[in-house]
Amino acid sequence: MKMALVTVLTVLCMCSTVCFVSAKPVSPLNKTLNLPELHVRGTHYEVGYTIGYTFRERIQDFYTKYTLLHDILTPFYKSEKGKAIVEGFLKVANDSFPQYVSELTGMSDGAGVPFIQAFLLTTRHEILLMERKRDVSSCSDVFMDIANQRVLAHNEDADPLIKDHAYLIHAQVSPYKLPNGTQIGDWEYFTAYTYPGHLPGCAFGHNLNGMVFTVNAVFPKNIQPNKQVRYMLNRAMLVARDPSEALDIITNKKGPGVASGFSVNIGYASDFSKLYNIEVAPTVPNLPQYSQTVLDVQGQEHYFHFNMYDKLNGTVPQYEDPSTEHRKARAAQMASPYDLKNIVDILGDTQDPDYPIYRTPNNKDGAETVATAIYDFSQGHFLVYLDNPKAGYAGNPIIQRFFPSY
Repeated sequence: MKMALVTVLTVLCMCSTVCFVSAKPVSPLNKTLNLPELHVRGTHYEVGYTIGYTFRERIQDFYTKYTLLHDILTPFYKSEKGKAIVEGFLKVANDSFPQYVSELTGMSDGAGVPFIQAFLLTTRHEILLMERKRDVSSCSDVFMDIANQRVLAHNEDADPLIKDHAYLIHAQVSPYKLPNGTQIGDWEYFTAYTYPGHLPGCAFGHNLNGMVFTVNAVFPKNIQPNKQVRYMLNRAMLVARDPSEALDIITNKKGPGVASGFSVNIGYASDFSKLYNIEVAPTVPNLPQYSQTVLDVQGQEHYFHFNMYDKLNGTVPQYEDPSTEHRKARAAQMASPYDLKNIVDILGDTQDPDYPIYRTPNNKDGAETVATAIYDFSQGHFLVYLDNPKAGYAGNPIIQRFFPSY
């Protein structure tokens, strides 16, 4: 079977030790709306391998077609400076999170793609900002807390390729053991919407501890080498048991610090009065106050977060994001949400012709809303839509169930 798969690949070798896959898809992907789900249990490597092998066709097809990998990330790595930066990020990841490096290795082995490509995608956010470029990945979030209705809702905006290639992972991961037998952490139980060939954690999901999370990209200017990259911290966050532990993880309190930045929105099914937004900035030497800010959303009737720093705005240098400015302005024009239908109306809004809240690619904005997730803490419902939720609100989410669920 493996030999048969190898024959359909065209391998472009950069050097004697690093090869980059350029493969044509084995067969056309189904173009219907679909979000396959995988339940998997094992070690970090085994879980990664199973994910990679199960979604091999999707991952190889995505890696082949994803132009940023070939046009920006690979040339960056080929440069002397870029290679040193990427290897610095990999060393930090191995030192702090060997279990997630093992998981990524398993995924690349199972999918039949080189590990270096998988790691370049893991460092994509940092590389693009170092190259003074913004990824199209962006998101919109709405919190609502009114009359015992507590909701966290999220538009996942990304490269349009993600929509037909992503999957939902339900994982049970055994504790990681170092070569000397030392155990790191406990069992991990989580559900996460996952980009093809990436570690879980960079979008939305929940864990068995009752933590629900959604992630917003932000675009700080002062990216730091030799620190922990965003996607590794997002993966590590999946084990958090409470807001304090989540904060320690995503600010890399026990490590060298954060290379770039992001925003995380957190709620807890076990105590749905807890709703938080945490903004994380690069860990700049001698400026620890820039590292994070926590907003307790409890008591606010509603709160929005997009793709620029809000509480840290004016403190952390950041690139402007026209889409965020337009989406934020449009949300301010709309009536404040007071029920779930109002939230859906906001996330599904397309009135702005250039930068709508619910996004489709156009000449000014290349992103697409690839999924909408709604966590209704009052009812314990988890909904996922792959098309505009306004059109599907009458009862057509692709996923509708209680959370957490294993």
